[in-house]
Amino acid sequence: MAVYAIGDVHGCLASLRQLLEVLSFSPGQDRLLFVGDLVNRGPESLECLRFVHGLGASAQVVMGNHEVNILKLFASKGSTWMEPWQKTFRGAPDCELLLDWMARFPLIIHDSDTGCHVVHAGLSPLWSLSEAMVHADRVTRMMDQLERRIDFFAPLTRHPPIKSCGREEWHKNRDTLSIFTRIRLTARDGRPVWPEEARKAGMIDPYAPPPDGFSIQPWYRVRYWEAGETVVYGHWAAIGLALHDHSKGLDSGCVYGGHLTAIRLDDPAFPITGIPCPCYARCDSTEG
Repeated sequence: MAVYAIGDVHGCLASLRQLLEVLSFSPGQDRLLFVGDLVNRGPESLECLRFVHGLGASAQVVMGNHEVNILKLFASKGSTWMEPWQKTFRGAPDCELLLDWMARFPLIIHDSDTGCHVVHAGLSPLWSLSEAMVHADRVTRMMDQLERRIDFFAPLTRHPPIKSCGREEWHKNRDTLSIFTRIRLTARDGRPVWPEEARKAGMIDPYAPPPDGFSIQPWYRVRYWEAGETVVYGHWAAIGLALHDHSKGLDSGCVYGGHLTAIRLDDPAFPITGIPCPCYARCDSTEG
C-alpha cells in the first residue's frame, strides 16, 4: 500500500488522472490525501469533485480556501453572480450531495500510518500539532450541522450571525478557518499577517516569499518543530514546490502551467512525482 499527498488540483482533472496513472495508483490498496482546492480556475471543477468523491475511502481531502468560497457562495442565497461551472453545479442532481461532502472536509488530517499531518495553507506557529487538531475539530463539528454551517458561512464577509452561536464563538471559528485555509505569513511572534498588513510593512507582493531577515516570514520558518513532525500543505503557488525538513509545500502551480505534484508519505525519503500541466489561469498574485 502506498500513501500519497497531492497538491492543489484546481479543476484540472485530466492532469490528476495522468498523475495517478504515472503513480500506478490502485484504489482499494493505495490512499490519496489531497491538500484542498480541488476546484476553481481549471476547466473541470465539477468533474473533479465527482471523481474524487467516487474514490470513496481511498481519498481524503482537507478544506481549502476555494472550497470555503464555494460553501460561502451557496450559503448566501441572495448571490446572483456565479462562474459558468458554478451555475452548472447549482443545477446538477448531485449538487447537495457534493456540497455536504465538501462541508465535511476536515481542516487537518493526521495520517496515523505515516505520522504526517496534512493541511491546506498552514498552521499558526503558536499551536502544537495536538492543539491544532483540537482547534480544527471544533470547527469541523460545527459544520456537521447544516443549520449551523449555513449560519456560519453566509455572513462570513459581513456581520456575525446571531442564531446558532455567539459573536465570540463565531469570530473564533472564523479565525481558525482562516488560518488553516489562508495563512502564508506570520510575524516573528507567530501572529498571522494577512496581505494588507504585509503591504503596509513594505512587501510589494504579499503573496511572494519574503526575503531572508525580513520582519515577516512564512509560517513554517517561524514555527518551532518537534523531532519527527511533518506537515504537508498547498496553497502557495508563488513559492512552488517547497520541501523542508518538517514541511512539504506541494502547490507547484498546476493550473498556471506548472506541475501537479504528489509526495509519497509512507517512504522515509518522501519521493516526489510531478507532471507538467497546461496553463488554464494567470497567476496574478491573488489568493491561491
